[in-house]
Formats: sequence, structure tokens, C-alpha cells
Amino acid sequence: MRPLAAAFVTSLMVFAAPAKAADQWTVDASQSTIAFTGTQLGAGFDGVFEDFTATIAFSPDDLAGSSVEVLIDIASVDTQNGDRDSQIVSPDWFDAAQWPTAKFETKSFSEIEPGRYQAVADLTIRDVTREVTLPFDLMITGDQAEAKGSVTIARTDFGVGQGQWADTSQVGDDVTINITIAASK
Repeated sequence: MRPLAAAFVTSLMVFAAPAKAADQWTVDASQSTIAFTGTQLGAGFDGVFEDFTATIAFSPDDLAGSSVEVLIDIASVDTQNGDRDSQIVSPDWFDAAQWPTAKFETKSFSEIEPGRYQAVADLTIRDVTREVTLPFDLMITGDQAEAKGSVTIARTDFGVGQGQWADTSQVGDDVTINITIAASK
């Protein structure tokens, strides 16, 4: 084979080699939470979604090949107040009978500084999708990882709070979502 042809074939082999795949992670549900904070009649309240699934492929050295998809079971809401919990899943709020899950699906990741990242993602609630940016801290030790982050959204942007509840004077518009995800590869 001629030297030029050999160099061309070698170049093709390099480009055709499979790209390094992002690491696959399994969430430890007992150490992970999707929590939120809102306001009702001017007082803050906290809640969690107890059931969710996550598919995570993430490597700090392959952010372009990384992805996360989280499906949240709306009916698993717990605010430590049964009346509020039953209202949250009702048609006026999340309408869990019609839209039982919320979805968070990443579009891209970027590194802000070592150990600190942000994910640009589509968040879908009540069949309404909006782009959100979730900054998070990530600590990876061997095969274990923990991510912590938060993002504030406007509930009315997603149609959460219909009719009289679209008015934000009784239930505030801003809701802060806090995540803690523990996972292993």
C-alpha cells in the first residue's frame, strides 16, 4: 500500500472508531430525592415526589454524549398535608389522572467550573414543555456519584393552577425544585 493511501485508511479508522460512551448510572432511590418548595397564603411549604425513574448516561469528559431522562410520578406527591396532596393531583393543578408523569429530559450539559455543571433540559408538566437550566454540583468518587441542584420555575407557565388557581395571590407562582441524586455505575 502506498504511504498516502495507508495514511488515508488509518485516518478513516480513527474517525470510524466508536466514540467513548458516557458512563451508565443507576439511581439509589433510598438516597435520592426530587423535592420542591412553594408558598401558600404567604407561608412556605415543602414537598417531595416519592416515585421517579431516571435513565442517566453521564461522563464529565463526554458531556456531548451525556444524557438524563427523569420520569416523575405525580401521584406520589407528599407535602405532609393530605388535603393539599389531594388538591395537587386534581384537575385544577397537575391533573394526574390525565397527565400522570412529569418529564425532565436533557438537551445539553456544560461545565461551569470543576465539579459544577448545568443541564439545559426540556421539562414537561401537564403536556406543556418548557426549557429549563438546572445548575448542579457533582461529586464522583470511584463508582459512586452524588448530584445536587435546584431550579425555580413558574407553575403557571406549565398550566399548574387552573381557573381561580391561576391567580397567584393565594398560591405563589414560583416553585423551586431541588434534586439530590445518588447513583452508582
